[in-house]
Amino acid sequence: MHVIAITGGTGSGKTTLVQSIASKISNKEILFLSSDSYYKDNPKLSFLEREKINYDEPNAIDFNLLLEHVTDLKLGKSIKVPKYCFKTHLRKREYVVESPKKTLLIEGILILSNSELRKEFNLKIFLECDRDLRLKRRVNRDVNQRGRSEKDVINLFSKRLDSMHKKYVIPVKKYCDLVINTEVEINYDELIKKIKLL
Repeated sequence: MHVIAITGGTGSGKTTLVQSIASKISNKEILFLSSDSYYKDNPKLSFLEREKINYDEPNAIDFNLLLEHVTDLKLGKSIKVPKYCFKTHLRKREYVVESPKKTLLIEGILILSNSELRKEFNLKIFLECDRDLRLKRRVNRDVNQRGRSEKDVINLFSKRLDSMHKKYVIPVKKYCDLVINTEVEINYDELIKKIKLL
């Protein structure tokens, strides 16, 4: 199994790239995992306490479970992927069963911040994008898909996301095999051909 990382700041276009790959490669050949599914579950905390957690630092991710799942997939075992609710900041009771495929693609802002997980990747892709464009994309997503207000998203960006980007996202670019500027519309056909040949 070949394992690919797609990382970059929030709003850099990770989901768009994943969708492009999914449209060109059969789902029989590639399995997609998002680190968003692996946020730690904190049911013992109140909702207000969960809201105060910094979800943009490595400690928010259950890397032990993610690593366990990558290991199991490489061993030919199926995994139970958690479903995470962004409104309650809790894992849902249900999960998704996924089986090993030829290629495993993992996307997320913080996936290369973990040195053990970093060792598992055969190809690491970093998506680079201007801060203001990333903010615009993040506002659009959070307002339309996660029920957040524009003001709250902008405040979060300036008070936390900018500093977390500098601290945890920019430094992992040096580990990447490929850096793509996503400020313009990109044709990912050459990259998809490369993935198919892995």
